Amino acid sequence: MLCGDTMKLSKPVCCHDIEKMDVMDVSGKKVGKISNLTFTFDGSLKLKHFILGGSRMEEFLEAINLRPNEDPVFECTVIKKIDTHIHLDTSVNSLKDFHGTISDDEIKFSDLRKLEIIDKNGEKVGQAINVDFDLDGRTALIAGGGLLEEKLEAFGLKEDVDIIVPFKVIVSIGESIKLSVSKDELDTSLDGMLRERAIEIKNQRAAAAAHSHDKKVRVPIYPRYGLG
Repeated sequence: MLCGDTMKLSKPVCCHDIEKMDVMDVSGKKVGKISNLTFTFDGSLKLKHFILGGSRMEEFLEAINLRPNEDPVFECTVIKKIDTHIHLDTSVNSLKDFHGTISDDEIKFSDLRKLEIIDKNGEKVGQAINVDFDLDGRTALIAGGGLLEEKLEAFGLKEDVDIIVPFKVIVSIGESIKLSVSKDELDTSLDGMLRERAIEIKNQRAAAAAHSHDKKVRVPIYPRYGLG
């Protein structure tokens, strides 16, 4: 699962979803929201820590140095499940003990979503915008901007498709996200994939609209590597 066998997902979620949810302690009391997440990268993104933020007023007071920043940092094992809320398996008082240390090799989501995606020749092809968590616990890096957004717009699919970057084409994540393939290879790959699936995706769009729900299709940036 996403974090061992302790944490369950009721449906696929992404980091942006998680940041909007209320965090509930074991008694059902609201204790705040997740202000950030951290990952490690070793062939794939692995969720490591959650950072719990307080109320808006508490955040404001911390920002102007009128109170110390004591947002707990805790490992994902503290979270029991995620549905419409984030449910902890501990009480709000015990969270005071969860001041974990974020190591140098951890990547904050707030930093990750600003990184440019660079091809093997150093050319920019897009940027990271989100991380998706599937029911089986796998993570997927969602990308946009640059070449990727241009391709979706050219096929009229910008609102229907999430572009996934398979981890097998990611060489490293640091000051940028470096890929093992070239911009030309990605251009050809995406052109073929979107051309092949455009009608199918547009039909899914129509079906989703008829049932008043959103349905995005996940398309890998480089299909022969799958979704990660």
